Amino acid sequence: MKLNLLELTQVILSSLNSDEVNSIGDTVESKQVAECIRTSYLNMQGRYDLPEHNQLFQLTPSNDEAQPVLMYRPDGVNRIEWIKYYNTGSPIDTETVEFEHDLNVDIVDTSDAGGDEPVTPGFSTIKLLTPEQFVDHTNGFNPDESDVFSFALTVNINSVNEPNIINFRYKNSKPPQYFCVVQNYYIIFDSFDSSADSTLQGSKTLAFGWVIPKFEMKDTFVPNLDEAQVPLLLNEAKSLAFLELKNMPHQKAEQEVMRQLSSLSKFKALAHRPTPFEQLAYFGRR
Repeated sequence: MKLNLLELTQVILSSLNSDEVNSIGDTVESKQVAECIRTSYLNMQGRYDLPEHNQLFQLTPSNDEAQPVLMYRPDGVNRIEWIKYYNTGSPIDTETVEFEHDLNVDIVDTSDAGGDEPVTPGFSTIKLLTPEQFVDHTNGFNPDESDVFSFALTVNINSVNEPNIINFRYKNSKPPQYFCVVQNYYIIFDSFDSSADSTLQGSKTLAFGWVIPKFEMKDTFVPNLDEAQVPLLLNEAKSLAFLELKNMPHQKAEQEVMRQLSSLSKFKALAHRPTPFEQLAYFGRR
């Protein structure tokens, strides 16, 4: 059963033999317990890859015709697993991007090279490149061709925090095929179809990744967890509250945390997915 913040606070206060409260703001101790719950909840987000925090979302567009292939990571998104872009049916140049063998060749399109192929309208997967691979790819665009342009991206150098202007080439004659991420915020694509839009559109993107849920210090706030994960939050917060408020560990709560972690690693997903060990390549003899 899911519990709201007030109910979680009341359970922990009862374990502490503290006064009953009707709101998390009634006493100093209830506020401290609510803060322990918040801290434990945030720790769970950073420590465990919980499936309910992996969501579909759309990218934030630049809406700037001077930077038509630039988009941004939305607020609250901590990791992007994949990106798709809606193609209205424009032909896609299927020429393969080639890289040296010491680079990540797993993400290279393996379709037959050459020619434009008509596609059915729908979402197409955009392949991720490292910044180096992406620069090598776009630098191969001939600036003398009529569909090749460039835009300037202003970023900061981390060490001295001074503006640094980087120019990226792109094409405006076809839907995007590749993208890279710069400074964990800027998402740059290699092309866009100017016959359909003046810039890449956020409404035409579909991405999947880890979205950090918000925590609200309200009595009625319900943490974004599956029912099976509520005891883990409760026991982690209880262990922290005993340590901070009573300067003593809660052995039973800590034992329950370890048991629930073992269960979480096995059953946190609704559908079975391979374990990290099962995903390893099989090198056995045949």
